[in-house]
Amino acid sequence: GGPGEPCPGNYFRPNNNVTRAQLAKIVAIAAAFTDPVPSTQQTFEDVPPSSGLWLYVERAVGHGLINGYPCGGNAFEPCNAPLNRPYFRPFNNATRGQISKIVGTAAGFTEAVASTQQTFEDVPTGSTFWEYVERMATRGVIGGYPCGGPGEPCNAPGNRPYFRPNNNATRGQISKITAQ
Repeated sequence: GGPGEPCPGNYFRPNNNVTRAQLAKIVAIAAAFTDPVPSTQQTFEDVPPSSGLWLYVERAVGHGLINGYPCGGNAFEPCNAPLNRPYFRPFNNATRGQISKIVGTAAGFTEAVASTQQTFEDVPTGSTFWEYVERMATRGVIGGYPCGGPGEPCNAPGNRPYFRPNNNATRGQISKITAQ
């Protein structure tokens, strides 16, 4: 256990951030993806078959849930010839916007969203995760934060809540969203 966690014991740590690789595993398991993956398959340079999360990442890729970042995008992600694989950044934290896209896609939510629909003040029409967030909000799977907090003014007439799509997602949030 960590600080304040006596041993023996299991601890979920619901307020800890969830990483992109952990998210891939949680969603792949929740969606019951059991596709066989060849042991030689490697989509991302930074998720080799020796990684404990490789199988889940490959299954999520196979179902079109996740993608990566092109090699050469920064000095720490070189293009390694001849495959020049993209990078997944498995240890980066997943954002609330990303979980909306990944979980909603895994659930098969693909219906069209009215171009005038906007549930959250900070997720306007046309933003990266707008469609995914709207699909999840319409079903009551996700919620937001009331306007009026620091940096989140209430804008009349809608006084929409805020979703905070770029905030890191926690283990507790992903558990709730995936279960719903």
